[in-house]
Amino acid sequence: MVFLIGLPGLAGASSRDDIYREELDILYAMVQSGSSYILFGEERDDLMAVWEGVRDLSPEQGLEAVKYQLLDCNGDGKPELLIGQDNRLTNLFTIRDGQLHQVFSGFYRNAWYYLGNGRFLNQGSGGASLSILGEYHLDGNGNLVCESYYFTHWDPAVEKMEVYWNTFGVPDITLSEKKDMTMDQFGKLQEKLRNKVKKLSWKSLARYGKDRVDVEGKARVTAAGKVKR
Repeated sequence: MVFLIGLPGLAGASSRDDIYREELDILYAMVQSGSSYILFGEERDDLMAVWEGVRDLSPEQGLEAVKYQLLDCNGDGKPELLIGQDNRLTNLFTIRDGQLHQVFSGFYRNAWYYLGNGRFLNQGSGGASLSILGEYHLDGNGNLVCESYYFTHWDPAVEKMEVYWNTFGVPDITLSEKKDMTMDQFGKLQEKLRNKVKKLSWKSLARYGKDRVDVEGKARVTAAGKVKR
């Protein structure tokens, strides 16, 4: 399936347009079919992340629920492709060496949000004893750079949850500083950061498909006119 449409904001950048369009085409086909991501090739995080949010929806509902936006997140003048549902990001892509580069995929238990100015919030959990809260920015090479990373850890010696912090983006107490923070304070920090999440100017996959039909129809009309002349 090939959707011959131009993505907004990519005028004059056809190669980047084509690369992002291929990803959107696959996502559109998967959601429209109502089938599992497994039918679309090997297990891929990008497809799994989207499928997680639409598996209980009808194809029509899924196409309305899944959104995308092109946004320059690292200030290099070239847009990244953000995909999400509600205000949660399921995927962030950029272009590296002419190829699609997946920066991250987000799931319900490992969620990503946009904070504005190329910064992102990662909030997740790994069981009863592990909660994470990370802040990142996207650098000029399309890499995530960790600015701050909090996580919780159960300490059996004192039989309580402890909060640790580092700038490595990994829940490793040997690389981290233990913070004098209660779980209530950790929860308030989570709430504070979630309140900084920005709303994006999403377009739905349903709109993407409609634009494809409209553009293809106009192309046929134009072609017919040229033949007549």
